[in-house]
Amino acid sequence: MVSYLARRMSRPRVVAIVLALAAILVVSLLPTWRAEAATPAAAPAATPAGTAARPVPTPAGRVLLLGRIAPHLQQLTVADLAAKYPQHTQTVTFQSGAGPQSHTYTGPTLYDVLQAAKPTFRSDVKNDALRYAAVIHASDGYESVLSWGEIDPGFAGTEALLAVTQDGVSLAKEGPRLTAPGDTKGGRYVSGVTAVTLVRAGL
Repeated sequence: MVSYLARRMSRPRVVAIVLALAAILVVSLLPTWRAEAATPAAAPAATPAGTAARPVPTPAGRVLLLGRIAPHLQQLTVADLAAKYPQHTQTVTFQSGAGPQSHTYTGPTLYDVLQAAKPTFRSDVKNDALRYAAVIHASDGYESVLSWGEIDPGFAGTEALLAVTQDGVSLAKEGPRLTAPGDTKGGRYVSGVTAVTLVRAGL
């Protein structure tokens, strides 16, 4: 049948029919193409505002300092924490999942370590430091937070330590331990600290 019609029609007429069919097909597909062009490509998931970025993996026994601090002081070993900062000793008691615990820790205060890193607080904002918090990251993924007002001697003055010894035993292998004296529960006694990120809350 097709060959019969082709023989009965002239070549220019066949070409015209083919072009007409092609035009009809293009017109029918235009709405689909326009819809696809108007749909934005999926964007990668963004970090929620006000949250701290996850630190890169850090070898055990080292602490990476991140956030709004001077770039020249980024990574500290337990030996650095023991030698470069004033040492404090405290005996604390807190509740854990295994019952009450009591330990004696020695090390620098978290405040001294962060102050030495020269935080970039805004001078044009009244008490800008009070908008900041330190996020403490552990080797097992655990995290805890202390606000700047808690650890600043001019405010609450909590002597949270990045302890380098526990009950006289060095923590050089597993990494320093954050203490939170005054806490009834031990949830903020973070073992195996690998990073401290200083973040600013709010606008």
